[in-house]
Amino acid sequence: MENPITFISLGDINFIIYFFKMFFMGLCTYYTFFHVLNIKLLFNIKFIIVILSTFLIAFLDTILKSEYYFTSIVFFILSLSILYSFVNSHRIGYCILVTLFSFSLNYIMYFVSIIIGFLPNAILGLQNDIISLILIYIVQFILLFSLFKIRRFKNGFAFLHKNLGNEYFDILILNISAIVLFASILVSGNYSIVFLSNLYISFIILGTIMFITIQKSLTLYYKHNLLVKDLNDTKAELDEKNKEIEKLENDILETSKVNHSIAHKQRSLEYKLNELMLNTEIAGELDISNKIKDVSKQCFCSSALAMLPKTGIEIIDDMLSFLQQECSENNIDFDFQLNGNIYHMINTFIPKEDLEILLADHIKNSIIAINSSDNINRSILVRLGLIDNYYSLYVYDTGIEFEPHALSVLGKEPITTHSDTGGTGFGFMNTFDTLKKYNASLFINELNSPCSDNYTKSIVIRFDDRYEFKINSYRITEK
Repeated sequence: MENPITFISLGDINFIIYFFKMFFMGLCTYYTFFHVLNIKLLFNIKFIIVILSTFLIAFLDTILKSEYYFTSIVFFILSLSILYSFVNSHRIGYCILVTLFSFSLNYIMYFVSIIIGFLPNAILGLQNDIISLILIYIVQFILLFSLFKIRRFKNGFAFLHKNLGNEYFDILILNISAIVLFASILVSGNYSIVFLSNLYISFIILGTIMFITIQKSLTLYYKHNLLVKDLNDTKAELDEKNKEIEKLENDILETSKVNHSIAHKQRSLEYKLNELMLNTEIAGELDISNKIKDVSKQCFCSSALAMLPKTGIEIIDDMLSFLQQECSENNIDFDFQLNGNIYHMINTFIPKEDLEILLADHIKNSIIAINSSDNINRSILVRLGLIDNYYSLYVYDTGIEFEPHALSVLGKEPITTHSDTGGTGFGFMNTFDTLKKYNASLFINELNSPCSDNYTKSIVIRFDDRYEFKINSYRITEK
């Protein structure tokens, strides 16, 4: 070389020098490709294929370069992309972008290496182009090795690990790579030293801006990842809280159902206690006996109530007596029909405690339905025992019909439209639990609209080992 600057003009590089330049550039691109994706380099048959293929691609690129420089660059990048796609089984579009990024990064390193290699070239007065090229690529290898020793880039570029799914980074890489390639084409021609000096200064500025852009983009990427992580953590925490809330709601629901059943038993026992205290000598000795008598005179008169058939099971008879009194207080006629002996029923199909709650729930519902109606016919009929060859419980009333929405969610959630008159919605929740427990069936029969000479509806609980639920309504027929 007559002047070190002359080497910088790529147009003067002969065929052999350019071939080795592109061959080394291909090797550096391969090294960069693997490191940016954090893939471990293995010295196996694939590595040998890459070396031989890179050698062939560099040779073909050198042939194209003499007439079609831009075409040769495109050919070089596409060929390497296809090669890396074959070796690593990545999709070709992904490999093109990563290869383009790797090639552009190496071209920047190459020009930095030329500037760094200019000093020893000038000081030692080297005239051998091959030695100068080797010196440049030694510097480039050192720069690449040092780059990937930096902690932030030690495991590659994170935003390139996920197949470039972010369009923002796709555009960023394409723009930066295009600028680098355009600059490389500019400096490949024969220009004056002054023009080249200005171009190299501009290229240094451009390279600096590129690195700052990459740094800022990486910072935004990491912040975005942290934000996504926080959102995912918040979502997971919210899901966990929702599960806890759902569990608490279920616990509250179960507790409410139990309390609902206990309330029936409590009022039945209070009624029984009042009767006992009013009919024993001990009551006269208690301070509260007079108060109980006064309240009892206001609330009910035992002698006015008809005698109900006795089942022989004390808690069932007590509950029926209590519910009869409830009906009397609400001016409702209460009738109870016992079909045979129910001892077999409570010993085989349903325990007496659960039967007691069924009676309380559905007779109480009938009372509420009647109180919500303007019907002058205020009557409840309860049938219990062996009916139509099945042990069953029938509850007839003259109250209002079920609302369509209430029927659609019956047993699924506690619902009542009469909370102001004592409805809780837990009656049917308890009923469906009992049905499932004893494999019994429920039939809701809506007979007709409220009238003075017939019942409005009936609730039939049949212990038939079928676990069925059916609604038979005159309203469906009318439609």
